[in-house]
Amino acid sequence: MKALVTGGAGLIGSHIVDQLLQKGYEVRVFDNLEPSTHLQGKPDWVPREAEFIQGDMRSLEAVEQAVTGVDVIFHQAAYGGFAPELTKMTDVNATGTARIFEVIRTRKLNIRKIVTASSQAVYGEGRYACARCGPCAPDPRPIAQFERGDWKCAAPRAAPRRAAFR
Repeated sequence: MKALVTGGAGLIGSHIVDQLLQKGYEVRVFDNLEPSTHLQGKPDWVPREAEFIQGDMRSLEAVEQAVTGVDVIFHQAAYGGFAPELTKMTDVNATGTARIFEVIRTRKLNIRKIVTASSQAVYGEGRYACARCGPCAPDPRPIAQFERGDWKCAAPRAAPRRAAFR
């Protein structure tokens, strides 16, 4: 089984690469080595056993090279930071993901599975244990709460448990 890890030189991606190699996968790493993240270029923690392709999610040709010949894709490539260039962030993160699917469709590739990651911005606060109402998923905390230095999640106003988390 051959796996592609986009963003495989990054924090989460590199750990996925290690796990896949440990489980016996052939691994291909695709990473642009963003200079703000990889000041010294390709980091030493990228295993020699993994095939490495330096490329950009904004390049259809580079994405095509990366996804061709793999069975599974772990899509971790992303551009972010505290003050990102919004058009670059959108093109790398959203359109880059679309490029993967475009290549799969147009080349009729037989990809068995795609696993992608996101952040709390998409998933929400997460699951918490509330002494009053048990497991719950509270609403997002308001910015004013963070500005006060209050980091605690409040229980939902209504006591019923959310069925999705049972």
